[in-house]
Amino acid sequence: MKQLYFATTNHQKIQIARTVCQGTDITIQPVSLDIDEIQGEDADTIIRDKVRRAHELLNEPVLVSDDTWNIHALKGFPGPYMKSINHWFTPEDFIRLLHGFTDRRVTLHQYLAYTDGHLTKVFCNNLEGHMLTEARGTSQTSPNMTVTALDFDNGKSIAEVFAQGPTALEARYAKREHVWTTFIRWYQTLA
Repeated sequence: MKQLYFATTNHQKIQIARTVCQGTDITIQPVSLDIDEIQGEDADTIIRDKVRRAHELLNEPVLVSDDTWNIHALKGFPGPYMKSINHWFTPEDFIRLLHGFTDRRVTLHQYLAYTDGHLTKVFCNNLEGHMLTEARGTSQTSPNMTVTALDFDNGKSIAEVFAQGPTALEARYAKREHVWTTFIRWYQTLA
């Protein structure tokens, strides 16, 4: 069994990682690191810096993840700033932002980066969805999860999907490609 450190405190991201890694020889060990994340609009630059800093603090092979959210009607807003926006906005704020827009599409760009200090690899997966007209479900830390539905979730908000529990998540990720799936295939080719 190969244990990999995953630098995150986001319980949903940990749940996804562990769900997708089930049945492989990879176990995920979450680790909380105080990483001062750079700000900018280039997601690749942000995640490469983040994984480098995580490795410097841990001195072990490590993974980090980051999401970029692009709301089409708002010209890509909030991009890599969703974590900050979630601290300020309520679900109702997201709904008001799109009041009067017919284009409610959103693209979630999921990034996952690995480094062992010598080799750094970045993976990306894009998920399409739309912003809802009302909040559904609950989320303690991410109001956007209550007003966003990904296309493959049968109209449920992301919060509603997570509320269904681990069995529903296993079924969800067994059916579709995920950034973790791509990472696992690559990682298992390493000697």
